[in-house]
Amino acid sequence: MKKILIYIFLFFFTFISFSLLALPILFDLIFSISILSFFRKNFISIIILNTLILAVVLVIDMSLGKSEKHGYFYRAHEKYTTKNKNYQKNISDTIFMPYGDVYVIDSGLNKKRDLIKVPRVQKFITDSYGMRNDISSIDEAEIILVGDSFITANGTSQEDIPSNLLSKISGKKVASLSYGGLDAKDYELFIEKYLNVIKKDAKIFVFYFEGNDFFKVKKKPSIKKVDDDNYFEWRGYQLPLVSGKIRFAYERLERNKDKFLLKVLSEKNYFLRNIRAKSHLLYRKLFSKYHRTGSPVKYLNINDKTVGFLYHDQFNTNDDYFTYIFKNNEILKRVNGFFFIPTKMRVYSQYTKNISFNDNKLKYLENEYNILDKPVYDLSQVLINAVPKYLTKKQYLYWRDDTHWNYNGIYESMNYINDLIKK
Repeated sequence: MKKILIYIFLFFFTFISFSLLALPILFDLIFSISILSFFRKNFISIIILNTLILAVVLVIDMSLGKSEKHGYFYRAHEKYTTKNKNYQKNISDTIFMPYGDVYVIDSGLNKKRDLIKVPRVQKFITDSYGMRNDISSIDEAEIILVGDSFITANGTSQEDIPSNLLSKISGKKVASLSYGGLDAKDYELFIEKYLNVIKKDAKIFVFYFEGNDFFKVKKKPSIKKVDDDNYFEWRGYQLPLVSGKIRFAYERLERNKDKFLLKVLSEKNYFLRNIRAKSHLLYRKLFSKYHRTGSPVKYLNINDKTVGFLYHDQFNTNDDYFTYIFKNNEILKRVNGFFFIPTKMRVYSQYTKNISFNDNKLKYLENEYNILDKPVYDLSQVLINAVPKYLTKKQYLYWRDDTHWNYNGIYESMNYINDLIKK
């Protein structure tokens, strides 16, 4: 019994030691089992080997990591996120962004991804509530913008976020009540949470994003069963039920390993910065090859530059959609309008081929809020009309390597909203 306990201890000791090298978990497991099998009669050798690994990690990190100015995170939104649907409070940081989220989502499955990279510097500031505000706070704002990553402006620097641009355009105090990854029900809960803080006469505008705030009728948003119960559909591909679930479970384990490493290592750790991204790329390529899924990113040439689009930007004309509609009458009385933010592919639909679009999401939103006597404003045509103007200047409305709008797209949208406010 004592020997078994020693083996268990040495296995976990070895597993954790190897995990600090930031390799895929599968490698940690294989190496740990191999070491224990090879040195099974010599416990001291296992301890010495683990000590050497820890020493190597420490020496390499101290010698190669201290002078690095960039860390593990490619944008501040992941760096400062919390479990409470807000960011860490009173943050003021500047982070170098080598690329956007489309580049990351591709995972290196398509060589074209290097053609869309737009390196940029992102200033990131949060207020005492953990919201991305620096000009006006929630409790003093005349206008409140509620939404997810588009209103938080993932990938965009602080001076160009929607609340700041609308504040500059309108001359009014504007604050953001947003967080990446929220859904429409969260928007209502967000307003409810801060309702006593928001000024009684403040205008509240809520933004629905076409890409992830709507779901197919009678279908799950990310996984739908096909005729064969042994398969399910994911990003347009049919995955075997068992191996598909194993794939998602393993990817969750790798994400949890990231969290563990960030707790025990600095974000500027050499292995985190240089090995971890390659580890993610390796297992994603293996799963992609096994399931024949390929990259979820579509690459299109627009005005002699490559632009990346996500799979979910495509639509079937026969699909019907629904979304959460606000139910709290007290909040509905306070909301002055709802906005529909289109995906990047819809905005650039005139440059896509063999991709059809429908207006069922917008129609559902308009019909439901029309019953509640609440206006819905569509930003699609505003942005579509602005595309040619910026292409003549070789500029875009959305980051070429990201799902989110950039300064140009935000400016056009906020300028439209300012015109509505003045009416």
